[in-house]
Amino acid sequence: MIYNKPPLSTSEQAQLLLDRGLICIDRLRLERYISSIGYYRLSAYCLPFEQKSSNETRNHQFIPNTDFDQILDLYIFDRQLRLLVMEAIERIEVALRSLWSSALALDTKNSHAYLDPSFFKCSRQHIRSLAKIDQAFENSNEVFIAHYKKNYTSPQLPPIWAVVETMTLGALSRWFENTNASNAKKTITKAFNMPTVDVAEKVFHALTPVRNVCAHHSRLWNRRFVLSLPHIKRFSTSLVPQNSPHHQEHYLYNYLVIMVVLMDAINPDSSWKSRLITLLSTVTTNQQTAMGFPVGWHDLPIWK
Repeated sequence: MIYNKPPLSTSEQAQLLLDRGLICIDRLRLERYISSIGYYRLSAYCLPFEQKSSNETRNHQFIPNTDFDQILDLYIFDRQLRLLVMEAIERIEVALRSLWSSALALDTKNSHAYLDPSFFKCSRQHIRSLAKIDQAFENSNEVFIAHYKKNYTSPQLPPIWAVVETMTLGALSRWFENTNASNAKKTITKAFNMPTVDVAEKVFHALTPVRNVCAHHSRLWNRRFVLSLPHIKRFSTSLVPQNSPHHQEHYLYNYLVIMVVLMDAINPDSSWKSRLITLLSTVTTNQQTAMGFPVGWHDLPIWK
């Protein structure tokens, strides 16, 4: 098929929504939001309020009595949810940086342990990861990087506790997975209250796409993720099980449960969980279901 939809002005986009049955008394307000958010971005939040056709194709007509504020409230909820999730992932990522760099350095008694391929399982992965660090080192304007370049000539790269600050969660999860220092990995796994090293590796890897969605300000609330978290028997009473109806385990709920576990491990006094519960109470049961939340989730152990 050839894409032949013509571009529309903000006024025309607003009229299109009104023609499809959206209620909005203040048209200028609608146009302002379309202009600042973008029609295409906003349309993703219209979907839950559209009528379902018999053949499950999108007909764009709104459910009767749908008000623009309902769509805007969902958009604002998603933005607040992203900020809250990003806060948790930032804490988890920073803790993983600190724990991994410290544990590996102490376990190997080597400030530059990450340069030694003997400490890692896959040499090819180690070379690729090291190349990314080298590139980040060359392009960085960070004060601590500039200080190292100015004062030291060997080793060429800074110690592990410095370079770890240039790593993303995705890169850090790959370094952690490739590490063969079992004592160091067991220390980190225990610190995050994960049952096994294998589970910890999978959890950090699975959180990376969630982090990226938040970092790029993309829709989070009802997103279906390709990766699912591993089965964790220790928390099975609070998690949606694998192979659940409608692939619930691929939606946000399970990720939030694991973030609660990780946050409780690294910062037991955090108010993050209570703030998350408060935010979730602002949306409908149907909207919670669209995020993978099971019936009666409030009563599950993790949320008490």
